[in-house]
Amino acid sequence: MNANGNSSKFSGIVRVSLLLTAALGGAALVGTASAQSPKTTFTVVRSDQWGAQNLNPFSPSSQHLLPTNSAIYETLFFVNSLNGKVVPVLGTKYAWSKDSKTLTVTTRSGVKWTDGQAFNASDAAFTFNYLKQYPALDTQGLWKSGLTSVTAPNPTTLVFSFGAPNTPVFQYISNTPIVPQHLWKDVKDPTTFTNPKPVATGPFIFDSSSQQAIRVLKNPNYWMKGQPYVDAVVWVSTSSNDAALLKLLSGDVDYGYVGISDPKGYAARGPNNTYWWPTNNINFLYFNTVKAPFNDPAFRRAVAQAINTKDVALKAYAGAVPAASVSSIFPTQQADWLPASAKASLPTFDPAAADAALTAAGYKKNAQGVRLGKDGSPLPTYKILVGAGWTDYITMAQVVGDNLKKVGINTSIDQQAWGSYSGGLQTGSYDMGISWGWGNGSSPYYTFNAAFSPDFSAPVGKTAPSNLSRYTNPAITSALKAFSNTSDAAIQKKAMSTIITTVLKDMPWVPLTDRVQFALFNTSRFTGFPSAANPYNDASPDDSSGARLMYLNVKPK
Repeated sequence: MNANGNSSKFSGIVRVSLLLTAALGGAALVGTASAQSPKTTFTVVRSDQWGAQNLNPFSPSSQHLLPTNSAIYETLFFVNSLNGKVVPVLGTKYAWSKDSKTLTVTTRSGVKWTDGQAFNASDAAFTFNYLKQYPALDTQGLWKSGLTSVTAPNPTTLVFSFGAPNTPVFQYISNTPIVPQHLWKDVKDPTTFTNPKPVATGPFIFDSSSQQAIRVLKNPNYWMKGQPYVDAVVWVSTSSNDAALLKLLSGDVDYGYVGISDPKGYAARGPNNTYWWPTNNINFLYFNTVKAPFNDPAFRRAVAQAINTKDVALKAYAGAVPAASVSSIFPTQQADWLPASAKASLPTFDPAAADAALTAAGYKKNAQGVRLGKDGSPLPTYKILVGAGWTDYITMAQVVGDNLKKVGINTSIDQQAWGSYSGGLQTGSYDMGISWGWGNGSSPYYTFNAAFSPDFSAPVGKTAPSNLSRYTNPAITSALKAFSNTSDAAIQKKAMSTIITTVLKDMPWVPLTDRVQFALFNTSRFTGFPSAANPYNDASPDDSSGARLMYLNVKPK
């Protein structure tokens, strides 16, 4: 119970404790965490289900459990996508050489792994070289970015050497989870390793999990003295956004990353209901460009012109989130990166023009108004892949479907649980799908590099880390390289103009709405949540390195 003895707060903890006990079926504690019942439990709700117990930080996010890269493992730094601020974690400072070919990082002293052994720079060097040894783990393409070596000349110094300048790679280096050399050197196949007893440096230690709940307990030897302020973090699962919202409204949970249609309405329903939805990404309608007719740029352009993105945004988020710029540039980045010439030529919603463009591209209508393929056969009904129970994406898919029906294209909504949803996008087994940009940062480079670099694509059936559309173009690939090889703003802006122009011509996706961080809070039991007044993170979702800062900062009332 909290120090002030507040009974309402205590009852919330009891509810969580009972829920966890039932969900875990009395499972024994795992690892080195204390078996003593935690006094303060911070509870997170998820509107989806997770898979089997996997705590491998290198596994795709759809495979490992939620605490893995947010509460258990740590990175060198955290780069806040809202303001570009670099927060030290296992690294304390960094510096680029004058020619931008060498990055030197000073690592933190006095840190211990949860098995008691000391952390040093050799662990970090081992981690990055491990990604080179097992390329399947290098989902951010570090060793394809010009990186030539990573060494640790002494226990607190880490040196990254590059064959050519590539300053944007700092964000990817910063975000890589660091593992202990003394244990991982003996893992025979890290691509299939589930890491049942993780040893890490983070603020929490894995305790136990089931299909309904996951729990981590406070690391008593964490290097940040006095933090975290809570004894445990619990994740509970629901079947939909609506069910997650009910748990927040009732006070059974404290935080949820939940895409609801009306966050202002949520806040109005009680004094403890708050939200913070900063924009740092975009929701896209992805085309599977290796599948006909989505392999035809003319078809894709016409489909994009047929979609009323303002209506998509209005119905999905009740006006709380605007339609995205068709340029795919975030609002806060448009002044620096969107050329004036592009602003004047951005395509607009025009269903009549879209209908005519489809016919001109060889997709005619028959006498009954049915849209035909180039072979004269009626086009099939195409599926729009969304997360199961994700009401915002379901609404987007409904509006898109209604729009496309008006130009003779029929669609259906394909709701899939997280593993199938993300897996379908990454393996290329979908027609169209709605998702966010699987890469973002302090400039549009990160969005376009993750989305269209060949390094992040893969053959159909294989897992593409982030190039979900499987679209590449030599002009974009060359421009991405030109951007990353310099810190000259003029050269970077010229490269970005090429990328934007090429994407608009080929339209491998349709920007639907701005993507905000869907952070909903119930503040009845805790303080210290991130906010516009205190943006210590970017309202990061609960399976990311930025979420670690929230678990460190929330404090019982």
